[in-house]
Amino acid sequence: MHRFFVDEADLHAIQPGESVALPDKLAHQVRDVLHINIGEQIILFDNSGEEFLCSITHSNRAGIEVNIEERRSGKKEPAVRIILCQGLLKSARFEFILEKGTELGVTSFVPTLCRRSMAGLEEAGPKKLQRWERIIQEATEQCGRSRIPDLQAIRPLMHTLNDIPAGALAIMPWEEEHAQSLYETLHNARQDWSQSPHQEPMTVVIFIGPEGGLTADEVDLAKRHGVRIVTLGSRILRAETAALMTVANVIYELDAQA
Repeated sequence: MHRFFVDEADLHAIQPGESVALPDKLAHQVRDVLHINIGEQIILFDNSGEEFLCSITHSNRAGIEVNIEERRSGKKEPAVRIILCQGLLKSARFEFILEKGTELGVTSFVPTLCRRSMAGLEEAGPKKLQRWERIIQEATEQCGRSRIPDLQAIRPLMHTLNDIPAGALAIMPWEEEHAQSLYETLHNARQDWSQSPHQEPMTVVIFIGPEGGLTADEVDLAKRHGVRIVTLGSRILRAETAALMTVANVIYELDAQA
């Protein structure tokens, strides 16, 4: 069943049995792109954590109207909050991380300007940011999440290091680290977390470098901010592989609902 994010209608003011008109852009997608017909069902969600099962009751060039059949809780978000500070990459690779990171459960993406980021990437304009937001939204619709991950503005690495939330576990995979493994770091964090009183979800901040990798100076700077430097193994991984491997391992080790 197709799922769609709606941000132009106050769904929470509508009760089951009532009707709502779809925004024009969404109506075009439903009617002209996907050819969803009267009587078929779709799911709408509004980033509140709830979703709405709807059936199409009217469809013509003037618009589409749906009847709200059921209001229910959406799928729970991961029990661990993941902030991915991704060094800026070429467009296609960065967009791949946004899409797959959303599917895996990333909470927030922070495009990060590093020493070896390609020149010009820091100047991504409004159209580029809108495209990134659309990729995240479509991935959210596809994978069944009920909340859309946050996309923050592009920031230098220094700023992302300064903004590490208090109490968060911050990790940085680096190809020149050979002693501390990602598994050991996550295993120890899980042990510590299980033995301490807490009410909020655990926050993990992941720092991934650009195509050229992180410099030794950047790694030293991260260490001074309390970031744990880890190895992902003996192979040299592309940035997008390292990002998704790290996110998947964090979900596997620290998400109690996984």
